[in-house]
Amino acid sequence: MREKRPIVLVAGIGRSSFDGLAPVLDRQKLEVVQVTSAEDSTKLAHSDRVDLVILDSEPTTMTLEEVVAIIRSPTSASNKTSLLVLARPGGSDEARALIGKGVNGVMLASDPPELIGQRVADLLNIARRTTLRLSTRFLVEVADGADEALGAVVTISATGMLVETDALFLPGQHVMIAIDIAGQDEPLTVKAEVVRQADPKRDGVNGIGVRFLKFGGDSRERLDAILGDAFDTPLP
Repeated sequence: MREKRPIVLVAGIGRSSFDGLAPVLDRQKLEVVQVTSAEDSTKLAHSDRVDLVILDSEPTTMTLEEVVAIIRSPTSASNKTSLLVLARPGGSDEARALIGKGVNGVMLASDPPELIGQRVADLLNIARRTTLRLSTRFLVEVADGADEALGAVVTISATGMLVETDALFLPGQHVMIAIDIAGQDEPLTVKAEVVRQADPKRDGVNGIGVRFLKFGGDSRERLDAILGDAFDTPLP
């Protein structure tokens, strides 16, 4: 029996943004329906139920508020769907004013696709380990220097993260971590303590869980901004 995939309607998102986001949505095993404008989403979402609508923040013949109102109308088949708006640079104010008034989340179309995908996973209640894959480098503290290892962030929060890696680490070990973020010149840097080995059966990956101890430079503020943009809005 074929597994039913969540249906995501992508409306009016520019070619470059969609090309970056498409592989992320594909990894999440979503059924993606693309239409050329935010206005077109009102027709499809009104007649057929979808699980998530990703909207451009600047419709051409309607206001964003009007588009949201049609999707949320009592007669719409998708009136309980989640709405994620991708705003253009400098154009997020109108969209953010609708948070809690039909819109569940607002991000920038220029945000890293992995972070947009993480927000999509949050709205669809998809396990986060299937979506977030940020490049990570480790410097392991040892008596005679440091060894470097590579990994990928699976989940991240304000206090720690789960990392997929083939390198061997022991609980209690301290590591220096650099997290590469697309679109940012400098990685986030943080000293962390290994708190556990990942359980492949539970976590879906081999790796480690770490607890953050001390951030370098402005990394704390940058992480807070990333987490705030991606996960700041509760479901309705």
